[in-house]
Amino acid sequence: MLKESSATTAELDSVRLSLAVTGSIENMPVTALDGDVTQQPDPAAKGYAKIAYRGAPAYVAFVVFGGDFYVSQGKGRWVDYGPAAKFYDAASILSPDTGLAGLLTDFVDPEVEGRETIDDVHTVRISGEVSADAAKKIVPQLQATKRTSCTVWIEETGDHHLVALKLASGDDDAVAITFSNWNAPVTVGKPRV
Repeated sequence: MLKESSATTAELDSVRLSLAVTGSIENMPVTALDGDVTQQPDPAAKGYAKIAYRGAPAYVAFVVFGGDFYVSQGKGRWVDYGPAAKFYDAASILSPDTGLAGLLTDFVDPEVEGRETIDDVHTVRISGEVSADAAKKIVPQLQATKRTSCTVWIEETGDHHLVALKLASGDDDAVAITFSNWNAPVTVGKPRV
C-alpha cells in the first residue's frame, strides 16, 4: 500500500494541506498552516499560517512562489521574507526529488496499526520509521539525525491517496499534516511587493 500511495503521490499536481506542530520544534516559526500547493506550472503554495513572531502568535496570509515566502501586510501589500525554507516550504512537498512520494518508500519495518476515518475518507494507519534524510526533506526543522517515527494514513481503496502523516522527533514534538483536494485546480501568482 505504501508503494501504491507513493506512485499516486508522485503523480499529483496539487493538494490541500493542513499542518499542525505539537511541542516545540526549534527554528520552525510556522506552528500551523492551511494551504493549497501546486506543481503546475512551477512549485507554489498559498494559504494561511500561524507563525511565532516576537514570542507571540501571528496569523498571516502567505504565498510561496519562486522559493520565497511572502506574507500579506493587508490591502494588497506583500513582504518578501526570503527563502521559504526558513519558515516552511509547503511548495516542496510534491517535489519528485524531495517530497512525500519519497518518504512513503523510505519506511523501515512498517506495520499496519488499524483503520480510521479521516474527513470521511476510510484509511489504513501504518507506522514505522523513516530515515533522517527523508524526514528532513518534508520538515527540515526537525533536524533529525537518526531514524524518525512516522505514521501515515492512506486511503484504503481507490487511488490510495496519502490522507495524513505524523513525523515525531521526540516524545512531545511532532508535525502532523492532513491532505485533501488531490489534483483540484490551484492557481498561485507572484505577489506584488
